[in-house]
Amino acid sequence: MAGSVRAFLGRASDVFLSLDRKVGGKEFYAPLAVLLIAVAVTFMSRSLPARWGFILSEFDPWWHFKTASMIVERGWAGFFEFSGLVDNKSWYPTGLQVGKTFYPGVSFTLAFIYLALSSIGVNVDLIELASTLPVLYGILAVVVTFLLARYVLGTGPAISSALLMSISYAHISRTHLGWLDDEALAIPLMHAAFLTYLASINEKRSIKGSLVMGLLTGLLLGYTGATWGAHRLPVMMVFLFTALLVFMGRYRRQLLASFIPLLASTSIILLSVPKLGFSYLFEITLLSGYLSLAYVVLAEVLYRYIGSQRAVIALRGIAIGLMLLVAGLVVAEVANLPGLKFLSVVFPQLRGELVIIASVAENQAATWSTLFTDFGPTLMLVPFGIYLLIKRAGDGDIFFTLYAVLSLYFASSLVRLALPTSPIVAILAGFVLTEMLALASRNLIQPRGPRVRKTGERRFLITVPLIIMALISIYYLPQAMGNTWAFSSLDAAYTPSTITSASLPTGRNLVLNDWVRAVEWMRNNLPDNAVVAAWWDYGNWISIVANRTSLVDNTTIDSLRIAKVGYAFLSPTNVSLRIFKEMGATHVLIFVTHRPQTGAGDYPRLLYYGDESKWFWMLRIANQHARQLGLAPIDEVAVLGPNRDPTNPTEKFWTDTTLGRLIPFKPRQTTDAFGNTVTAYYYEEPRVEGYRLVFASSAPYSSLAYVYIYEITG
Repeated sequence: MAGSVRAFLGRASDVFLSLDRKVGGKEFYAPLAVLLIAVAVTFMSRSLPARWGFILSEFDPWWHFKTASMIVERGWAGFFEFSGLVDNKSWYPTGLQVGKTFYPGVSFTLAFIYLALSSIGVNVDLIELASTLPVLYGILAVVVTFLLARYVLGTGPAISSALLMSISYAHISRTHLGWLDDEALAIPLMHAAFLTYLASINEKRSIKGSLVMGLLTGLLLGYTGATWGAHRLPVMMVFLFTALLVFMGRYRRQLLASFIPLLASTSIILLSVPKLGFSYLFEITLLSGYLSLAYVVLAEVLYRYIGSQRAVIALRGIAIGLMLLVAGLVVAEVANLPGLKFLSVVFPQLRGELVIIASVAENQAATWSTLFTDFGPTLMLVPFGIYLLIKRAGDGDIFFTLYAVLSLYFASSLVRLALPTSPIVAILAGFVLTEMLALASRNLIQPRGPRVRKTGERRFLITVPLIIMALISIYYLPQAMGNTWAFSSLDAAYTPSTITSASLPTGRNLVLNDWVRAVEWMRNNLPDNAVVAAWWDYGNWISIVANRTSLVDNTTIDSLRIAKVGYAFLSPTNVSLRIFKEMGATHVLIFVTHRPQTGAGDYPRLLYYGDESKWFWMLRIANQHARQLGLAPIDEVAVLGPNRDPTNPTEKFWTDTTLGRLIPFKPRQTTDAFGNTVTAYYYEEPRVEGYRLVFASSAPYSSLAYVYIYEITG
């Protein structure tokens, strides 16, 4: 018996030793250990909101959850019925065509995991699963980014990038617990597609291998496109980078072998997405792929028959012709450009035409302050990283350079695009840090020979990376640990969900249950046929969380209906009553933020996170579409005043507009502790003809946020 045990242990030992030799010994285990640390940090940092419960954050995640719920109710058949799903609780009276409004990737993934677990007897709560998935997507993104960086730059930069990404403010802000949105899933899919693409075009890969890897890339890009509206960036990057390699004289047969299955599988999946449809075939996104394919095929022919040198010259001339062809197709309206929403990212000047889009904070142009908040001190390393990539000039290096330049431009154009930029910032910063530390380590040992570095130069080479690492480390410390000069990524994660903090940036421990009480009251007290009129920001919470019908919501699919609601709020009560009744509303909801008097020298004031500031956008959107609605434009100066300051409207706003009269905190002139005349806001019981207050989320001066619901009686 003992001999058998020794023999078994001996064979097991031989197996493990053989495996150890194959994976590389310590060269494998050390990076794996650091990667596991990055994964652990990713999990712990993004799970911090669990303190306040498993609940979704912000607004769009609720729609992904609702869509998944509709699929789950129908079982596996729900995936095939997706294109015909209609939600009648939103956009009264027409309802919302779910299949033609949303990209299905997030909802399909959630529903598939839930149904798969249920089919094997594992019962989970759908809302808890939905809340947890973004954390898992964040972990997956860190691992895939590590593999991508390792493939292009090596193990050292990959380890550094994984660690930096695990604590990236921009990445944590949209992958923490509860943030079930497009980008969280799209980032790991996009990076996996980049990894398989670069592997497929490797000169050392067989043609058969390129075909297989190209097909896998196409499936991943298609999945990304079915998940994320901004899929146009990674899809076109792959298409145009392939053409760029040919233009640079780097054609090889692996490009053609990879690109054919890649383009075919990507096209099939994208054309199958109901939101995109067959018309997407003529959008510039896919057309660029077909033109790139023609370019690569021409390269194969020319390289074969006229030789590589002549082929390169000919292909560069053909590239100019293809660009002129694309311009001609766009002018002739044969090729469709992406919607104005996407074009406004490339050309921010166009955003003035999209008032609804411009009204959202995350759709504003970035500032140096927001960029530094999102990326921290790692941002200053990016230019050096781009320089090192250009100096190396491999295929992967050029791809990363293109990725970095485009991503940083788009992130500066739109605050929301900091998330898809965060991985490449982490990769480049990790690359630079690794190079600096490698240089510093070489100078820790006194060099011998005639080229001995001066002492000052050696100290500089050793000290600089240490200082940079110290700055990065201090930046990521939470404020509770002495960080007083930056709002770190851990602080961003350690906050309650939007609905439990009443949509206020209240800090990490302050919970305001006003919206929770409001949706619970609506769900339990409003009749099933009630229709609630509110500004579109709150539509998802009304129709999904409260399960009551709303006029407009966060999908913003009908600008005219949104404008009509805004017009009603800024009209006299007799006009607003007529408009709301025409639209079928039975109740009106408003949201107000207000800070009570906190001391003898203080005075109550509005905080301007609710409708007391959003009315400015109601006014702009209403006037943009007033004539299309057959309504006279509202006199902006009359309510804004000559200074056009939405935080200080005229008396007409408070006395003549419906919203001004429904807000119960009214302005009064008072004196502060220094004897200055200031405007304070005190509660007055609202008495508005045709509107009866039926719910207040908190008593006056007892909260920072208030939800008021009025019944239309006039």
